[in-house]
Amino acid sequence: MTTMLDQLKRKAVIEQLQKFGVTKVEGQPLEDALYTSLLKRLALKRAAQS
Repeated sequence: MTTMLDQLKRKAVIEQLQKFGVTKVEGQPLEDALYTSLLKRLALKRAAQS
């Protein structure tokens, strides 16, 4: 159950990053990047927007 929830969270973060135009994180495609790296990049993008 938690694995499925984790996958959904990861997918949601990737979709949000794609809306910001991000295609890679730390030189890796979004699908291959660590979840923590994805969250960090999303937080930075959101902070830059506000």
